[in-house]
Amino acid sequence: MRERLLKLIYFFAEKGKHSGVKRVALRARLFPIYQFFCKILYKIFGYLYLYHVELPVTQKCNLRCKHCVFMMPYFEKPVDFELDKTLKYMDRLFDSVDAIQIFRILGGEPFLYSNLKEVVQHAIDCPKVRTVEIVTNGTIIPKQDILETLQNPKLIIQISDYGELSRNRDSIKELCNQNGINCIVRGSDEKNWFDPGDLHFRGRNKNELRRQFRHCGEICRNLHDGKLYFCPRAAFGTKLGIPDVEGDYVDFTKERSRKEIRKEIYELNQRKYLVACNYCDEGTEDYVPIPVAEQLKTK
Repeated sequence: MRERLLKLIYFFAEKGKHSGVKRVALRARLFPIYQFFCKILYKIFGYLYLYHVELPVTQKCNLRCKHCVFMMPYFEKPVDFELDKTLKYMDRLFDSVDAIQIFRILGGEPFLYSNLKEVVQHAIDCPKVRTVEIVTNGTIIPKQDILETLQNPKLIIQISDYGELSRNRDSIKELCNQNGINCIVRGSDEKNWFDPGDLHFRGRNKNELRRQFRHCGEICRNLHDGKLYFCPRAAFGTKLGIPDVEGDYVDFTKERSRKEIRKEIYELNQRKYLVACNYCDEGTEDYVPIPVAEQLKTK
């Protein structure tokens, strides 16, 4: 029964990811089903499942995308996240859950991160993680010293195809083919960009936030600097002005029992809205398709 539920979650989640411009509406319809299945798994089987967790390893990026969901161009002094702390927080997350379907490593641009090999290997070595993904903008060819690590069948390199901006897309794909590395290219036809708006406060009331949240349907959690946030916007936005409200994240920087942490992760997964929703347009009529990877003008 449990494995059947996991297969259903995977089926619906993948259906929502590869539907082009319609994926946002479809994801919103599937989100209540995802929360319901996760509730059954936890309440009946004592099984804590996360479909998708993203780990940013650096704020550094060699593109300046105007509508970057992680808001990278707006960090005045972008930093790499410390390796020791990153591995420690990964371990605390892995210890607390029973399974993570997809553990995605990204930036910024992850191939700018000097300790990427260690982070990737750590994720691959965790038996609870079913798939490890690295998301790259197709500009940087992986160095030779990481190729053996990338050859693991559990790992996939995902190239976000930004046309001419992804100048090394074909070279990366060829390198992966030559070395037996799983690699996929996701184009704008299935990975549309939408504008979540700037970080001003929207002033929505509780009912409006609940309605917005239902139409958002985010299933991707974000492990950011020791805290597990509901979504990337909530995670990165706290560094740029969104209030960092305790209760809107699970804090792995503080010592607590495994039972307490598991309960907090489950409750985060079952949230009805967040403070960060009042600083975002996703799930509203203002969340509209925009040109892919439009670049900010150089200062």
